[in-house]
Amino acid sequence: MGETQPPGDWPGLEPERDGVTYDAQKISNIAGELREVMKPISGEGRTQRQGSINDLSVYADLSDVRRHLLSIDNWQGGATFAATLVQSYQEFITVYEDVLENFATAITLVEAGAGTYQVTNAANEGEV
Repeated sequence: MGETQPPGDWPGLEPERDGVTYDAQKISNIAGELREVMKPISGEGRTQRQGSINDLSVYADLSDVRRHLLSIDNWQGGATFAATLVQSYQEFITVYEDVLENFATAITLVEAGAGTYQVTNAANEGEV
């Protein structure tokens, strides 16, 4: 964040050569909008949204189904199925968390790009 000079090969330092046009503020706004869109999915905010990580954590574990399967006497298949449900739930939640983390990383990279473009603008305009 404390950089004052853009990378030497950053597109846009020579706009005529690179044919690059950009608006650093628009890029930054896009990152902000992406963060807002991801809030309900990641469970942020006041209301619990259907399909959010919180919603899945509460309802997708199928605990009632598992309890019922385990309550059936003399049926080993029920216990095996219940164990499979637990493992599947864990795998699904892990993948969901990975997706959310990857989105957060992508948004952070967009923000970083906007910051670099802002530094580039300042350098191009002789403000550095």
